[in-house]
Amino acid sequence: MTKEEEQEFIEKIKETIMPYAQNMTEEQIKSLVQTVQNQNQSLPSGFADMLLEQIRFLKYGKES
Repeated sequence: MTKEEEQEFIEKIKETIMPYAQNMTEEQIKSLVQTVQNQNQSLPSGFADMLLEQIRFLKYGKES
């Protein structure tokens, strides 16, 4: 992923996911991300882990 693509990805997470994730527990977020990965086999391997890492960083300000 280029720096521009990475920044666009982060902005999309902030716009679409973070308003919900702010009010969710860690377990709820993990479960939701895993469900999305399982229901969308066309997503690249490791996408769920990458997404979860970004959500944690944006929510908590650090990697968990």
